[in-house]
Amino acid sequence: MASSGALLSRGPDGVPLRSDYDAMCPEPKSLFKLYTGMFIVFAGFGVGAGLVLWNFAPSHKASDKVSLLADYELGAIYIGVFFLKYMFQMISANMGTARRACKVNVPDQQVYRVYGGGPADGALVMMETEGKFGEFNRAQRALANLEEYLPIFLTEVLLVGFIYPVLVCALTVIFGCARLKGAFGYTRGAKERMVGNMIGFLMNGLLDGLVVFIGVVAIRKQLA
Repeated sequence: MASSGALLSRGPDGVPLRSDYDAMCPEPKSLFKLYTGMFIVFAGFGVGAGLVLWNFAPSHKASDKVSLLADYELGAIYIGVFFLKYMFQMISANMGTARRACKVNVPDQQVYRVYGGGPADGALVMMETEGKFGEFNRAQRALANLEEYLPIFLTEVLLVGFIYPVLVCALTVIFGCARLKGAFGYTRGAKERMVGNMIGFLMNGLLDGLVVFIGVVAIRKQLA
């Protein structure tokens, strides 16, 4: 049974009275601008790391491998993957905009309606957020959210790891530990996922920036 606090935060149809986005990006502010800004900032750390490694801690092996990318005109693949990651963020912003408008907060991913003409006809069905069922729903969403990110994350791991394998190993380990922390927190409560997930996003952003940095360097070598 839902607690009285949870009931007071919802309307008679079960939909929350406020969107989780109201705290950081209430309507009519643009989530597309917010997500773009976060993407640029996080990726900027990766570009900065690439500049430091390339200019102040040069590696003959890394240089030779980037030259190999240039010889086979593979730098464009890195740029393409970086662009795809940005499109992923824009699709997420589109989802967030729709989520904010209807005030459907996490862990809910869909809203169902009862049909059939009975006494519950027309009622909306939301996820249980209280007790053990609530913990299960949030734990399941933590796993599903990681699965959503893994394909592009692993693609960037392979691309950047070809040039800087030890660094990428470290970023991957930190990312995994951070997402585990986020999953444990999410199981306890939706807001408790943020610290772990933000550390994971930072590791992801470092990879984003390194991907585009390596791609640009390879293309410059190719055109030189």
